[in-house]
Amino acid sequence: MEKFIKPSVMKNATTTVKLLQVDLTDPVNHMDVTKLRVGFVTERGLEEHMKKNSGAERLKKRSVLDPRVLLKSKEVSTRKCTTVLRLLVETGRIEEKCCDEIIREFGHFYDHSLMSASDSFRDFNPQSGRLDEFYQEHLSNKAECRHLWEVVKLVLVLSHGQASVERGFSINKEVMVENLKEHSLIAQRVINDHVHSVGGLLNIAYTKELLLSAASARQKYHIYLDDQRRLKQDEKKTQKRKGMMEEITQMKAKKKRMEEDIRVLMKSADNNAEKAESQGQLSFISKSNGLRRAAKEKERHLETLERQLTDKLKELRDTP
Repeated sequence: MEKFIKPSVMKNATTTVKLLQVDLTDPVNHMDVTKLRVGFVTERGLEEHMKKNSGAERLKKRSVLDPRVLLKSKEVSTRKCTTVLRLLVETGRIEEKCCDEIIREFGHFYDHSLMSASDSFRDFNPQSGRLDEFYQEHLSNKAECRHLWEVVKLVLVLSHGQASVERGFSINKEVMVENLKEHSLIAQRVINDHVHSVGGLLNIAYTKELLLSAASARQKYHIYLDDQRRLKQDEKKTQKRKGMMEEITQMKAKKKRMEEDIRVLMKSADNNAEKAESQGQLSFISKSNGLRRAAKEKERHLETLERQLTDKLKELRDTP
């Protein structure tokens, strides 16, 4: 009904009973034919057929995102929003079936959020404020306008070029020389950007702090080198401790395996001795003695390993 009945009439129909009382046959309640909206798809088809506006003219409709322009007229802003959506559909940025929902969300945003924060929209200053931050604050946290927020983000990034980034690459190419380290390149870029920001070398303010910093540059460089040497030494010590700890871990694991082997050998030797006693066969005695000799050999290796482990632990404790 809102497509054919005046908004003022629909605004008063706040309940189902009042909505049923609206006289649909009364021409007074009908929408002006020139303002009639027949749906996004139909309107787009009509516009393509009539070819009234060129692409450049329609692109100017992005001014709908200017908070000051947006506040002036809901009707005009809605038309501009519709034109922007047509451009996005034509370029394949969004799907046509989503546009009616986006326009509905735009109307909801205008009637509720915009009206309640009209002062911030009216006082927006493009010289001191960022448009993306402005809509991030007023639109991004509203779940009922999530499709509209996606369109706003899309439109905001369309006009952003890569010129500044490409200029940065050109500057890097000019200042780069052989064996230039990252810190030196960053420092030169900072200096270059500052000179450009103040309008040239003649506009640089040579403050007392700047002169003192330049005078102590050599000293700071030596301090930096000393710090780097200390960092390398600390890194070597850390790597050494890490290697020793890994070696100790391996030795402990080996010790545990040897202790288990000795236990198994001694148990097998005892079993064979018991069999020899119960069955009276000397072959079991021979097997038992062989297992005991193997266990004693492993015990000697275990003692050697324990001494090595003790020495390694002491070395680790003494390592700074």
